[in-house]
Amino acid sequence: MELLPPCTNACPVHTDVRGYLAAISKRDYTEAYNLIKANNPFPSVCAWICSHPCEGACRRAQVDVPVAIRSLKRFVVEAVGARTEESRATGYTGKKVAVIGSGPSGLTAAFDLARQGHQVAVYDRSREPGGHFMASLPTFRLPREVLRRDVGLILSAGVEFIPETEVGRDISIDELRNEYNAVIICTGLWGGRGLAMPGFDHPGILSALPFLKSANQGERPRVGKEVVVIGGGNVAIDVARAALRLGALRVKVISVEKREQMPASAWEIAEALDEGVILEPGYGPVEVLLSSGGIITGVKVQKVKAVFDREGKFNPTYEPNVYQIVPGDTVILSIGQTPETSFLEGSGLKTDALGYLPTDENSLATGASGVFACGEIVTGAGLAIAAVASGHRAAGIVGRYLRGEKALPVGGEFKLLGALPEEVAKKVPLKERQGMPSLSPRQRSLSFLPYEMGLSEDAALREAGRCMKCGLGARVEPEKCAACLTCQRVCPYGVPVVEEHARISVEGCLACGVCAAACPAGAITLEALDEITVNISNESYLVIFACREVCTSITRKKLKNISALYESRLVEIPTAGALRLEWILEAFEKGAAGVAVAACGPGQCRHPGGSASCKGVLERARTLMAQLGIPSERLYYCQQDEGEDLIPLLENYYHRLKIIDTN
Repeated sequence: MELLPPCTNACPVHTDVRGYLAAISKRDYTEAYNLIKANNPFPSVCAWICSHPCEGACRRAQVDVPVAIRSLKRFVVEAVGARTEESRATGYTGKKVAVIGSGPSGLTAAFDLARQGHQVAVYDRSREPGGHFMASLPTFRLPREVLRRDVGLILSAGVEFIPETEVGRDISIDELRNEYNAVIICTGLWGGRGLAMPGFDHPGILSALPFLKSANQGERPRVGKEVVVIGGGNVAIDVARAALRLGALRVKVISVEKREQMPASAWEIAEALDEGVILEPGYGPVEVLLSSGGIITGVKVQKVKAVFDREGKFNPTYEPNVYQIVPGDTVILSIGQTPETSFLEGSGLKTDALGYLPTDENSLATGASGVFACGEIVTGAGLAIAAVASGHRAAGIVGRYLRGEKALPVGGEFKLLGALPEEVAKKVPLKERQGMPSLSPRQRSLSFLPYEMGLSEDAALREAGRCMKCGLGARVEPEKCAACLTCQRVCPYGVPVVEEHARISVEGCLACGVCAAACPAGAITLEALDEITVNISNESYLVIFACREVCTSITRKKLKNISALYESRLVEIPTAGALRLEWILEAFEKGAAGVAVAACGPGQCRHPGGSASCKGVLERARTLMAQLGIPSERLYYCQQDEGEDLIPLLENYYHRLKIIDTN
């Protein structure tokens, strides 16, 4: 059974977060991009706007704060640059699928089905594909060239986009059923909820989604000096931030929930507050106030006693006679999205009481043969990445349907990795999170231009190094273990327990590799380290074994500056204490001119006491080198003090080797 780390489990598409952070640490950004894109056809979009549930589950939070996973994804997609073409299926099945809606769920389903070899057409009433990504997300959060890059790759896989074609008006569902072998409805939520309260039928009341769409298209909808936004979700916060950029002098968000209860992401609320948005949480609207001439002057609100009832359902109750007046000349409603289902008329498909399209839980089938549905028209509002996951599932189900196979039951075979033991968390050295650089709140509130500037390579490497490689720890081979207590003695975290043989907790082990390097019986394996080999082809190479923390300062650019002397092969290890004698000997056996070991200084390593235990390995290596006739000067050890650049030390070492080789 597969063991999933919490970050991957929290991601609706189960992105291999741990894998792509490891690839970043190795500076293999192409591999990192491929791992991100493996389960997500919107890698660039999600790098900008994903609500990153992975970070909420990150076990690093038990030590200090979560790893900045979304920021690292952004670094990767920008590091690899634009991709031009997605690979197409090599053969075609002769089956045709129509997808209604070009949002994240629809385009994901279309992408997957095209790669299965089916002919796929996506119908949408809009001019450009992208759904709410294109229409509703503010451009300061998602630059449209980023979206177009991902959509272009999806279409290049063989997906046909049919724009400005409204199903139910220009073509019926029955016509699609006659032309295609399967139809998938992925139309999302485009309607807005209203309020049956005095004044809310005023023609000047704005609705959130049309307001955002107009702003994103550059139409600059007019807002007054004082804007009142009613709602507590991410859309409401987007509306408030957009209103500021459109010239409002004062923007207030009225939410029935208290701040900690608001469904909007905490980080987006914080950014809105920084920009000058004012929150009025814990109040519900009662009436829109109008002047004698019918002009909006404000909103009367009432203090909320409780948002949820005893059963946990949303059912606000109010403090009697506790009101206040919120002045405003513009009111924008953002209290929830609803399906628009007029396109279903005449199709025989029925919606539930809330307007959603019911489907079979396992097959996503609707009430019409060959018609399936996925995304928010089925599930209700949710995360963008959840819509992507829904599209994946629909494509898998429809693919099986087209092959004449039954749908598989919901669920998968995996086990979730448990929490980090408290006694281990206390021993993990604290490492500062690398924040996303951005424009000042004042600067960013002046325009719809993007305000997040992206991580530098140095910051990305440092942040990726904060990942604890959860679940990739050491494994003991009981038949080899002599119960000698060595692992228990050297482990910086006190994880091994030795009885008849050693046991190493998968929740507690942080894959530092010290125990595997020290085990005299070779009974401990570590997946990430067992794969290390020294790939060199001639005697002009120098091999540098560097602690992961040191690697952030030994960039490719810096190594290139000294490559005139020798080609350099950088081998990253979790900590210098993980250094194994056989790696050093392998390097010399393959003809390396020299081997350098670059370690962190005291208190700098990501593992406590990281460099201390490698000195014994170096002594044994020098003894064996002497027996083999290899000068001990060819093995070099250096330690990085805080803020120190090791490149000058390595340059001096390279020059000394050159003198040895010349003589």
